[in-house]
Amino acid sequence: MVKLFIDFNNGLGEQSLDSLLPQFEVLSFLPEAPKINRETISIPRRHGLILPQHPRDVTYGERKIDVEIYLNARIHENFYMYRHQLYALLVKPFPYYISSDLLPNRRFLVTCDGNFSISKEKEKTYNDFSVEFTNITGMAESKYTTKTAQNLNGENWNHGMNLRSDDNLDYYFKNKKRFSVFNAGDVQINPLDHDYNVILKAAGKNITLINHTNGEKLTIEQEIKKTQEVSFLKQYTIINNKPIKTSGRLPSLEIGWNEFEVQNTNDFNIQFDTRLYYL
Repeated sequence: MVKLFIDFNNGLGEQSLDSLLPQFEVLSFLPEAPKINRETISIPRRHGLILPQHPRDVTYGERKIDVEIYLNARIHENFYMYRHQLYALLVKPFPYYISSDLLPNRRFLVTCDGNFSISKEKEKTYNDFSVEFTNITGMAESKYTTKTAQNLNGENWNHGMNLRSDDNLDYYFKNKKRFSVFNAGDVQINPLDHDYNVILKAAGKNITLINHTNGEKLTIEQEIKKTQEVSFLKQYTIINNKPIKTSGRLPSLEIGWNEFEVQNTNDFNIQFDTRLYYL
């Protein structure tokens, strides 16, 4: 039997559908292919379409996930009650996460707006049907972040998640001016769209963090002390919950290896704590 897990972000964590409503059995879990939003232009006397965007600027649109479910109510009265219980469970005004054991350790942020129905055929007390979810980000994300070692030992990561044979990837660096950060996902990670956190403790003025792989950099335009913890919230750089003056923004993580450099400090530690994103 296929498992469907639901996480409403209410502190209860993941719960399987069959533990919440045992009368329902999941038959399949089918995300659509990723959908690219691409800018194109046509020019007179030029063949085909021109692609003005850099591939890094291409975005992904929302997509559908169809989950096929079977209901066996056994008696007629229960059919209507169970159907109402499923509607109430899945159709919510807010987004939540779903996942499946078919794609372990990945979850999808979805909405369910009730674009499905469970029909009852005459004397039958059973039926199968499809529930339509909308994956609003257009991609899956890892259930764990880079704080959790990327190996198969703890069952937190799986084959198909682009793991390297070297399971000792570093995401924490101390006084190392140049270092490499590996993005094992299928998508560039940026602070505006993703759960991408960096914690920096450093002493110095005009400290600069550069990703030489894509040329992006951030400079903290004030002096900071090692006792202060610098963190990042989307486009903001923060100390003690207060934005500080910077130029640039926290560098994105390209797919694969990212070559970083820290400038204007010899006393620092930095940790990259991010989820990974998959198509």
